[in-house]
Amino acid sequence: MKQYLKKAALFMLCSSFILSGIMIPISANADTGTDVAVNQSITLKGETSGNIKDITFAPGKDPSQVNFTWYSNKDTSDAQVQIALKSDMTASEFPEDKAQSFKGKKSNGNDDYSSNKVTVTGLKQATAYVYRVGDGTNWSSPNNYTTQDISNGFDFLFAGDPQIGAGGDIDKDSAGWVDTVKKATDKFSTNSFIVSIGDQVNNGKELNGQTNELEYDGYFKADQLKNIPVAAIPGNHEGYGIGHITHFNPPNMSDKYGIFTNNGYESDNSNGTTGNDYYFVYGNTLFMMLNSNDINAEDHKAFMQEAIAANPDAKWKIVGMHHSIYSSANHETDADIAARRITYPEVFQELGIDVVLDGHDHCYTRSYQMVDGQAVSGKDDTNVTDPNGVLYVTANSASGSKYYEIQEPNYNNYYEAKKEQDKVPTFSNVSITDKSFTITTYRTDTMAAIDNYTINKTTSHKNVSRLAGQDRYETAAKISQSNWDTADAAVLVSGQSFADALSAAPFAKLKDAPVLLTSSNTLNINTKDELSRLKVRTVYIIGGTGVVSNSVEDSLRNMKIVVKRISGSDRYATSLAVAKQISGPKQVFIASGEGFADGLSVSSYAALSGSPILLTNGKELSSDILQYVKGSGSTPYVVGGNSVVDDSVVSSLGAERIYGSDRYSTNLAVLNKFSDKYDTSNIYLASGSDFADALSGSAAAGEKSAPVVLVGKSGSSDTRNYINGKLAGVGQITILGGEGSILQSAVNELLQ
Repeated sequence: MKQYLKKAALFMLCSSFILSGIMIPISANADTGTDVAVNQSITLKGETSGNIKDITFAPGKDPSQVNFTWYSNKDTSDAQVQIALKSDMTASEFPEDKAQSFKGKKSNGNDDYSSNKVTVTGLKQATAYVYRVGDGTNWSSPNNYTTQDISNGFDFLFAGDPQIGAGGDIDKDSAGWVDTVKKATDKFSTNSFIVSIGDQVNNGKELNGQTNELEYDGYFKADQLKNIPVAAIPGNHEGYGIGHITHFNPPNMSDKYGIFTNNGYESDNSNGTTGNDYYFVYGNTLFMMLNSNDINAEDHKAFMQEAIAANPDAKWKIVGMHHSIYSSANHETDADIAARRITYPEVFQELGIDVVLDGHDHCYTRSYQMVDGQAVSGKDDTNVTDPNGVLYVTANSASGSKYYEIQEPNYNNYYEAKKEQDKVPTFSNVSITDKSFTITTYRTDTMAAIDNYTINKTTSHKNVSRLAGQDRYETAAKISQSNWDTADAAVLVSGQSFADALSAAPFAKLKDAPVLLTSSNTLNINTKDELSRLKVRTVYIIGGTGVVSNSVEDSLRNMKIVVKRISGSDRYATSLAVAKQISGPKQVFIASGEGFADGLSVSSYAALSGSPILLTNGKELSSDILQYVKGSGSTPYVVGGNSVVDDSVVSSLGAERIYGSDRYSTNLAVLNKFSDKYDTSNIYLASGSDFADALSGSAAAGEKSAPVVLVGKSGSSDTRNYINGKLAGVGQITILGGEGSILQSAVNELLQ
């Protein structure tokens, strides 16, 4: 048995003889919140007789669920939680006959304990519950949990680095943490959960047994942790052993991303079993909790892309991770922090993250709004509206176990809007509504606020989602996933060359097929996976072998897919070959083959109306195309001004020209020309500076008879007026591509 248990047993033995002359075993449950020794119910032999300790629970995958965890002796049976309405409880007796039971699993925990995990489902808002945990025979005392009414928003608490044991005195560190939790929950009694941002414990190395279990006991000593969920992530001090992942039970944990082994930066070169990236949705907010012990930004990016795609309606996107990118104290110049500072911000910006919460540096720092590694807000800006960039907040220690000194106290670094080191424990309260995010930070000695910051969003439309992948190929696959469950056919075009692809959308609509992208010589893995998911039997390649090679054909055939290629001698002939696949069109559109914007502007309408898109070099039409148009009996339209398609082309066809002063106004001219044909209950937004996302989106938009609106780096007033004129009837606005394609600030501007 571990040495610390023997010492505790001897202490209890001596105390018992002094008090009574005989040994009386102590049998208090872990959830009484008493001292560590009593918490473990240590008997004369140094063995634990109490069956349950370290009870906690985490937010579930949504507000109707919570995930329980606790430690028990090895001889207990399978994990169970019973929960009932508090109104059914009489005095202190748990209402077992009216309780609902949930079963879970056991695993090996620290120090020969069992770790128990159970998920409780079906919780309702604004409801008082009572619960107990156990194994069906041995039960904890009843504890309370009240869910909050989050219909108009919610609050949560944010705590940094309790790091119990870091001060060299576990009891003192625990007392500081208990004091902070009590004061925070007393002041903000309707909070929904606590975000504990890592380094809950130190590492146990100050103890002879190399264990951190006594430190975890100190962390869970705060009684309030049995009444409010805790969303915890591992810090670098939890980078080894099974302590963290057996004491916490996160929802939606990835089996691929955020896996920490050893990045070469950790001084102890340890391999942790600390749990991977996970996410949960609460109200209007997506929380993505990263195990930043894994330094690989691309891993976390892939995880966040999956989480965002699975929750497209989230109004706010918040990241939690232990390691601070923008902080002010000892860790500011660490090699691993400098490495993260290069790679992480770009990812957060691209994915439209609103706020990053972190710790690690034991000093409070709030950044400016950061874009491309630069501050874009002013020092005195504490209430911003529709800002560009990402806000970073680094928490100080919530227990006071350890503080770090500010490196440059009299100078603000390029990212430091506010920094504070008063060597007093702090915590933050965060309030979130559809329109605002407010974080207020308090010192626990006086409970005075040391900082306050608000982000306002004026976007009035709630149903705004973004379909984005790591690149254009994955984005096309995600667009397909959001619109097709299965498809007999798919249309495959080059993701590197726009010309042949421009004519694809109307043909895709004819085949009820998504448009997917591939590189020239290799079938993209995202595209391959999507073809498999859709159970596609026939792929139509648009373009010759110069844009989609025979090796791609071979890959498709190896998947037992029938391949058909539609192509011509050049981009113009290819557009004609595609047009001939569409029988009896009533309209035909002519657009420049030298650029993509005007062809994209009309592609969704061409798809929904079954109208071919034919390409011109801008000066003339090929004789074959001219003959086709005149022989088809279709009404011809030329899209674009005379700088892209000469007047001679228009006159040769007797066509009507649809155009504006630039690509964006031409897009609006098309949308207004055929306004009565669109179903504007859905609107798609696509970049006007690249073709790929708009092309894939046009096929999806054609299926829904929806317009595709082209967006620049900032939203024009005409585009904003068009969208606002449709908003009353819009059920969904879908952004095609990540922030590298369309900035969230541009979207916010358009939706004002």
